[in-house]
Amino acid sequence: MARQTFESAAVDGDADKPIDPAFLNVQKKLRRLMFIGGGTLGLGILAVLFAIIYRIATPETTPPPAPTSASGTTNVTVPSAASLGLPPEAKLVSTALDGNRLAVTYDIGTGAETVVVDTGSGAIITILKFPR
Repeated sequence: MARQTFESAAVDGDADKPIDPAFLNVQKKLRRLMFIGGGTLGLGILAVLFAIIYRIATPETTPPPAPTSASGTTNVTVPSAASLGLPPEAKLVSTALDGNRLAVTYDIGTGAETVVVDTGSGAIITILKFPR
């Protein structure tokens, strides 16, 4: 038997045969899935393009740099426990620097206190108390 191609099918008269309804249903479902997939892909590409345009058009706001010395190190004076009104038995637990803000955590007998200080002016921004 010879291999049948599209051209030979039309020549043999297969074009006049009715198409199977089950095949038409499968074709309809496949077409619908292709439209859904294409639409989803189109929406995804539009979302990425929108995000890129948004990043380009929006000005970048960065905090001012922390004051540094000539050697490139940050000069920050950690407030003492006495200057913050903490009891004398307060112990320095940790520090964290974020841009121009310094968070200093002290352990006092009844819990911990975190003091947030502006490194530029040395002003206390807030004091957070964590009781035990």
